[in-house]
Amino acid sequence: MRVSKICGFLLSAFLTVGFVACGETVSSTDASANGGLDAVPGYHPGKVYSSENSSSSEEISSFSVDFSESNIQVDESGVAVITEEYLDDVASGKAAEIDNSWDLLENQGEDVEGFVGSRSLKFTVDDLDFARGHYYCLTESQEWFEITKGKLQESKLPFLWDGPAYEARAGFTLYFANVCESVYIAAE
Repeated sequence: MRVSKICGFLLSAFLTVGFVACGETVSSTDASANGGLDAVPGYHPGKVYSSENSSSSEEISSFSVDFSESNIQVDESGVAVITEEYLDDVASGKAAEIDNSWDLLENQGEDVEGFVGSRSLKFTVDDLDFARGHYYCLTESQEWFEITKGKLQESKLPFLWDGPAYEARAGFTLYFANVCESVYIAAE
């Protein structure tokens, strides 16, 4: 009988200490008020988290850039639609060479060293690395044009190389779909 009284006393003491210890970490009123979520690491009710959306920062950039001198309009999302007048003609000898590479790649399924098709018709300024390659535009009528730095700069888009808004270039895209059916890159 003595053993059962001692065990009962120890059990009650243990449970009392356990409840007191738990009461120090999460009170019953805090836990019941929000479903016990105060105990979840990283959850802070009432805290506002700000998440910066890249598209909103791009829109802010496009509104703060002066396009009054530009020959191309830029929409509210920062897209500049490139027209044929800002692409270079390709000489007939070079066009025949590109046609051959294109035919091997697209019609015969062969890999052509240093010649690849782009998966996009939208490019940022930083996507165009003219030191490492040439960018060729294939039109729907199977004509070739070259996308060049000099010809694009004639558009007077202020976010292009050496332009007054060059630092804001990440918020803008050059869109070639009005002229090009596809774009191919030939290594330098």
